[in-house]
Amino acid sequence: MEPLSFQEYILSLDIASLPRVLKVCSGVYFQGSVYEVSGRECCLSTGDLMKITGLCLQKVTCKDPETGQATELPLNFKGHFQPSRDKLPYTSLKTLARTRPAGLQDMPFSFTSAVDLTLDGRVIPKGQPISLLSVTRHEGQEFANCTTMGQDGQHLLCLPLSLQGQFYECIGPQSYTLSQVLQSEALRGQRLKCSALSRHSLLLCPVYEVEAIMHMRKEVVKIPSTLEVDVEDVTEESQHIHFIKPLMLSEVLGLEGAFPLQAEILEGPEYPPIFENDWIPRLQKGQQIQIHGKSSAWRILASSSKGRRVSRHFLLSSTYQGKFRRRPREFPTVFDLTTSLGKGECLRVVVTKDCESPEEDLPSLSMGDRLEVLHLTKTQVCRQTQHKSIDVLLCNRSSGEDEESEQLMLPLNLEGGFVEEVSDSRRYSLSEIVEQLQLPCEVKVATKDSSLANDVLGSFSALRLEAQITETFLVTSLCEAPSVSFQIPPQWLDMALFFTEESASPQTPLTDMSKVEELTESFYYHLLKLMPSNEAPPPRPPKRRDVRDKAGTQLSGAKEVTEKPKPLPPLSKGKCTPEESMLPSSKPRNVRSPSALRSSPNEYSPHQIGSQMASKPKKSFKEARDENVSDGSDHDYELIDDDLLKTIDRMQKAVLHY
Repeated sequence: MEPLSFQEYILSLDIASLPRVLKVCSGVYFQGSVYEVSGRECCLSTGDLMKITGLCLQKVTCKDPETGQATELPLNFKGHFQPSRDKLPYTSLKTLARTRPAGLQDMPFSFTSAVDLTLDGRVIPKGQPISLLSVTRHEGQEFANCTTMGQDGQHLLCLPLSLQGQFYECIGPQSYTLSQVLQSEALRGQRLKCSALSRHSLLLCPVYEVEAIMHMRKEVVKIPSTLEVDVEDVTEESQHIHFIKPLMLSEVLGLEGAFPLQAEILEGPEYPPIFENDWIPRLQKGQQIQIHGKSSAWRILASSSKGRRVSRHFLLSSTYQGKFRRRPREFPTVFDLTTSLGKGECLRVVVTKDCESPEEDLPSLSMGDRLEVLHLTKTQVCRQTQHKSIDVLLCNRSSGEDEESEQLMLPLNLEGGFVEEVSDSRRYSLSEIVEQLQLPCEVKVATKDSSLANDVLGSFSALRLEAQITETFLVTSLCEAPSVSFQIPPQWLDMALFFTEESASPQTPLTDMSKVEELTESFYYHLLKLMPSNEAPPPRPPKRRDVRDKAGTQLSGAKEVTEKPKPLPPLSKGKCTPEESMLPSSKPRNVRSPSALRSSPNEYSPHQIGSQMASKPKKSFKEARDENVSDGSDHDYELIDDDLLKTIDRMQKAVLHY
């Protein structure tokens, strides 16, 4: 077939012959052959192939060849059209037969020949009407069953549709609607008459939106039929060509009942990787894989004990066959106790260090106290002479087995150390942990999974099972090893691929290599962000009293600094004794509160120290300190308090004694 313009080809296209494969021969290109077509970019370069799958009529323009005037017709135009007498002849009988619109093919119509026809020794003179009755096929060829009226009566004719000549359709009273004209390949290119539009002959110019499939196009490409490119029909030569439709792995989840499938990767997953294994690096461009279906397994997010230098994180499949034993949980605050208290669960903990309550009205805890956690409640506390309602945890406390328990209320912001009392030695599977225990929980592997060559979970002294994950995974294997499967989470590990025409190998028993997947550290924290969390943030602890007192002292000191200092007295011209030079000024530079009983960092202790240091050739520490206090010096050394001085004195005497 010779190349045609895209518009000419679409106008001559028989819709019943779709789909058709076209090859782009030449055209007008702008900046890399990119056309903006109906909001989509369509790249039509020389040599591109497209498979036309449908046509959608956009508009119809009615053009007068004599005046050049064009009018756009509505798609629901009610007028009727008749073939014009000044139309061009048909060059073959086949072209003439195609003038009949859809639904009118079985109706007989008449035509004439511009030259004499000689058939089986009989001559049909030019201009003699011939009626076409029907079209039949015999031995792979199409024939037209016709009749004509001669001098000796009516004659039956069987004319091949490939017969060449100049044929004219006899104009009769038959008229066609706009839809019928557009469905006829021959009528679309012929001059027509329409009394509702003009007295002259008209040409109809329809514009279609062509729906086509192209290589590496995810969606159907929509191209206007007026696009200025030349095309060639290569349908017969392209029967073996497979148009690749790219697909994301996440879109495969929406396919139902299509598995197993064989696909080829177009683009591997983006880095950084999410798993530490040996099959993710093999998911590269060109790798063929088999997708066996969706996995019904759920997973548990687990982390190794924090006692190691670096924690490791895993996804455990529900098909994991190992067994676990419970380990006591650790809780750093009372707030963590409340979040771990389940419905109907009895939680008993032991206090591992002394805890001082930040609230004056609530009790403190001592190391060794045993607590039975009950439930949350509210109570009134006094803060800065104001009564406020806060959330507290109601517990029963006992210091020993024989002592009676007392009920107490603990503030949620109480920081301490609590360890759960566990007396359960039962072995649990993953499904039993999810059903009977509350996550998160601390466990240790008691029995390894025998189906794994190396069960890494057994090397950890403790595992923290954090949460259950129900994301859908796809069971996949490499084509070179179809019986060894792994499971890919498309939501986290997406990639581009396309389905090949090769059939997948029959289903065989699969060896699951994804029962335990180690997560990279970056993906672990990313996964925590993706997981829903309904937990409220921990309560903000109240300001301590010493912090408020210190803030008040600093504020009063700031006010004192803002006062205007008094001028210094003039220096005497005479000589002064050392005793006079050590006298303090009329106003001390540092004002001390008389109520202070102990020294604090960068402050002086104003009270006198009664203990005496051991006599030495040099000046004693007490004398040096007293001089510093009396002379009002302004250094920032921290002085030692009375108790420490007494201890140092006793130690020195003991050393001198021995």
